[in-house]
Amino acid sequence: MAHGGTTWCADSFAARLGRLIEQLRERRGPLSYRRIAQDISALGGPTISAAYLQQLVTGKRGDPKISYVQAFARYFDVPVTYFFDEQTSAQADSPGRIIALRAESLSTEGRRQIMGLLDYVWRAERGRRH
Repeated sequence: MAHGGTTWCADSFAARLGRLIEQLRERRGPLSYRRIAQDISALGGPTISAAYLQQLVTGKRGDPKISYVQAFARYFDVPVTYFFDEQTSAQADSPGRIIALRAESLSTEGRRQIMGLLDYVWRAERGRRH
């Protein structure tokens, strides 16, 4: 099925949604589909059942309403095109973005240590190029 000229592929949507949920679980710990659905609703998104969310992630259901896709994009802080465009998806799943998202959940001291390590590696790699 096509949306706005974009070919819709339920499997790629499922994989992309699943990656976003996994990344969120890595940062926040155990997180149920029910909790995610409640959070989306609390942010003003549409009502989504936990069962429907699970079916989307597993690929048993496809072609969600655009309002759901928009709500997922807002909740996971990715552009709507993340779910349709390979390049946008790759950028959102980039190691740099994942590092930044994980760093958000660290203490101030933890972030300071990570920045020190990043600065050290950056200087070392920069030195190798010159």
